[in-house]
Amino acid sequence: MTLGSTINLKQLARGDSLTVTIDRFNNKYLGETDLQGKTVVVPGSIPGETIQGEVIRNWKRRLLLKPVEIVNPSRDRATPECQHFTTCAGCQFQHIDYQAQLEIKQSRLQSYFDDDHPATPIPLRGIIGSPNPYRYRNNIKLHGPGEPGFWQVLGVDMMRNQECPICVESVEQALQEQRQQRFQEFTNQGILNVLIRGTKRGEVYVGPEHPNPDEIAWLTEELTHPLTGVTYELVVPAHAFWQGSTPMLPKLVEQVVRPIQQFQPEKLIESYCGMGLFGLMSAPFAKQVIGIEDNPLAIEAANQNQQNLAVNNLEIFHGKTEDYLSDFLANLPWEKSSLIVDPPRSGLPKKVLKQILRYPPQQLVYVSCSPESFARNLKQLCRDTYQLQDVVGLDLFPQTKHLESVGVLERL
Repeated sequence: MTLGSTINLKQLARGDSLTVTIDRFNNKYLGETDLQGKTVVVPGSIPGETIQGEVIRNWKRRLLLKPVEIVNPSRDRATPECQHFTTCAGCQFQHIDYQAQLEIKQSRLQSYFDDDHPATPIPLRGIIGSPNPYRYRNNIKLHGPGEPGFWQVLGVDMMRNQECPICVESVEQALQEQRQQRFQEFTNQGILNVLIRGTKRGEVYVGPEHPNPDEIAWLTEELTHPLTGVTYELVVPAHAFWQGSTPMLPKLVEQVVRPIQQFQPEKLIESYCGMGLFGLMSAPFAKQVIGIEDNPLAIEAANQNQQNLAVNNLEIFHGKTEDYLSDFLANLPWEKSSLIVDPPRSGLPKKVLKQILRYPPQQLVYVSCSPESFARNLKQLCRDTYQLQDVVGLDLFPQTKHLESVGVLERL
């Protein structure tokens, strides 16, 4: 069937053909258009392109196509490196030239700051691209039921992927070895969720995503401080959060820590500190550093690194940011005080925002993995209390829609 024919879309079944012109990206950055009252979704397409595709699923209000032929390709089109692209839900942009990917991400970040936003116009320096658009990701999680795999696009089932070229070589090699064995080492034990993680030092963990406490795997990561040149060896539990992009980690640290270096606070608080990465990297530039973290495994790693590196001005507290932040903020020096926040994708909870606004430190460095929640939180922070001095995006995850942002705010 071609666009404009009289065939009823409701009658299309899996494997049928349909040709459409793509109007826009949806919120998952999949190409889509509207036709006969349905939303037609086409992974691996670009707005303006005409695509001949194969019907994968046909719901009441939505139809999923897999591209078969690009009838009218965009000038931004690139050749995907993964055979599973458009089927696997992990990547959205492998078909787009990398420079165009960065432009899309910059536009995405700016779109959340409308004319009524108190931080508008935002002082955006742009998006820092990755030196490795592929071969950057240091960990993947595969899920059951059955043989573990990745989520399919708009699917409820897993796909058993044979490769993942955005991963560092050690991680992809481990994936391929396990796939050849059909992950039987784990499925025979009833383990359906498997984590593969590789370090810069070449260590690789392949095992349960959530092991028993006596089976926790400890790895060694290596990170050269981008501002001092000192190389750190950091103990990292495989099962606690660690930034997933090996080549972009020094660039992220630089953007977070440089404002601290310039400000030289007497006291710095890092909330949601995880393994204390930003606190450790900021310690040379602050008189006292306090980290707050709720995850016991991350706390153990942070304390080990603090002791191993003899960072005497860093102290880690075990607890939820929501419960303890106000106590620390209330005792900050009014002028020379800094706060680093690196919240989950949902952003800062209302309770935490209220605490910051009640006892605002002079400097606030906001690390965000969601432009939407970042803009939403800044709407409150910048209304009467802070001014957004600087913001930059970092493309930690090329080929995907994800974008990290770092904003530097100063108290009014």
